[in-house]
This record gives sequence, structure tokens and C-alpha cells, in this order.
Amino acid sequence: MAHDYRSSYLVSGGREPGCADVPLEAPAPPERAPDAHRPVIFLAPARSHSSVVATMIGSHPECFGFPELYLFDHATVGARLDAPPALGKTPPGWNPVPGLGRAIAELHEGQQSPASIAAARRWLEERRSWSGADIFDHLLRLVAPRIGVEKSPETVNGKDKMSRALNAYPHARFLHLARHPITAMRSLQAHYVLFDHPTHCALSWFNQHRRILDFTAGLPAGQFILVRSESVLNSPESELERIARWIGVSEDPDATCAMRHPELSPFARPAPDVAYGGNDPGFLRQPTPRAVQLPRSLDPPPAWRIPGDVWSQVEEVARALGY
Repeated sequence: MAHDYRSSYLVSGGREPGCADVPLEAPAPPERAPDAHRPVIFLAPARSHSSVVATMIGSHPECFGFPELYLFDHATVGARLDAPPALGKTPPGWNPVPGLGRAIAELHEGQQSPASIAAARRWLEERRSWSGADIFDHLLRLVAPRIGVEKSPETVNGKDKMSRALNAYPHARFLHLARHPITAMRSLQAHYVLFDHPTHCALSWFNQHRRILDFTAGLPAGQFILVRSESVLNSPESELERIARWIGVSEDPDATCAMRHPELSPFARPAPDVAYGGNDPGFLRQPTPRAVQLPRSLDPPPAWRIPGDVWSQVEEVARALGY
């Protein structure tokens, strides 16, 4: 039987959808119990196939896959709401929390309409002083007993952000998602103007994965797992079973079959313009998993002209990741 998220929200003090706005005092966050939740938190640089892989894992019947929530890159929700885009100037109608708004709308009201997403944004504005963990606690309570699965590429942009996630959830499971440096770099060049130079892409790939490796080296062995996105997309049966076993959920064929259908997620399609995003635009257009080509070697195209000392560092980390 499906969990009644909206009823849980209303019991916990939410407003009925459609009611006139009534000014409320900023509510204090509930007292935290960090040991109460063990979410799966992705450590995945941008362009790592993270949208499709995280949604696949979050589609397990015992899990709940969130869109990108951006809850660990700032100390408070207010700081997140006021944050400019990570790359480039602030465009008209900029929404710093499209995935978070979608998740709140879905769990509070069972839909992602313009009205429910606007209500979600008001709910967040009333809680600007809350930490990201306070908000995530609320969402995790709504989806319990399912295990929350969250991925936000910004989490790996600094050791402080990953430490914030660990301090908030000391028993969280961390999934390090990797993608071959050649294809990851090509994707960075195609999607981000600031990464038009191959050397910039190489340094970005190296620095983020090196940072993740250093972070996970300090965790107990069972608290993290390394996953190559190509393995999930090209050999889903065995790889999804391995991940389910690590999380501690059922490896039953029906359960792992559900993981192969991320297109059924409520966050696997575009939302209204007020909250467009929350996952990679390409995934939102075509959420069905597809096999990907894995380069035969770690040799970069000669035309990239990446300095040898830079590429040797990339190769070292790539081999540590199993490439």
C-alpha cells in the first residue's frame, strides 16, 4: 500500500492546499536525532550519469529517490535560497532550488503543479534559518520507512560540504559515482561554457574525484561504495544487485527490475517552468536507461593538448577507480 505522504505532512503541521496564505511565525526545527536516518548520499561530480543512476537506485521499492536537493552546500536554507548560479550570471526567473521545491510539492500535496510548487517555496521561505539537515530530516520522515536516496553534484565541490553531510548523518551510506575521464570531459565541454578548454576539464575531473577518494578513505569500509556509471548502464542486473546488497535492501528480481525503470519516478519528467530542473535536462527528456560506450584506453585525444603532468594525475586517479 502506498504511503500517504500528504496525510503525514498535514499531521505534522502543514497547511491544507488551497487555503489562503496566513502569515506564520518562523517555526523552529524539530530537535534532530542524527542517528535516526541512514540515507544514501551520492558523491558524484557533474556529468557522471548521476541523474539516471540515482533515480534507478531510488526506484527500489524500499527506497525513495529524490531529485537534486542542494542541502549540504550551504549552512542554512536561506543561504541556499539566496545563492546565485554556480556558473554564469543569474538569469531571469532564477530558481536556486528546483529539485527541492519539486520534492516538497510531491510529498506535501502529491503533485508538482505550479500551485503546489509555489506553496513549497513559501514553506521553505518560512524556514530560512533551518539547516539543510533540518529540511532533509523532514523529507526523510515523510518517506519512511523507505530509505532516502539523494544526489547533488555540488556536494563534492568542497570537503566542507561532504563533511557537513557526514556530520548531519554519521551513519549515512555514501556512493562514489565515477565516469570514465574521456567521456566525462567531453560531456563537460558540451554542457558548460567555462569548461571549453580540455585542461580545465581534466583538472576538474581529477580534483573532484581525488577529493572524494580522500573523504571516503576516512570512512569505515561498509559505509561507502565505488560505482562506475558505465557498469550500472551496461550491466544493470549484476551491478544493481551489488548496490542493493550494500544498502541492505531486497535483491529479489522484482525489486531490482523496478530499479531498471527510472522513467516511472515522479521526478523523471519536466516540471512546470517555476521548478524546471531537479535533474539533468537530458535525463528529463529521455529518462529510459541506455547502454553507453566505454573508451578502450585512457589516452586523451592529441587535439586536447593536455600537459603531461596534468594527465598523469588523471590517469592515476582513473586507475584507482578501476578504469
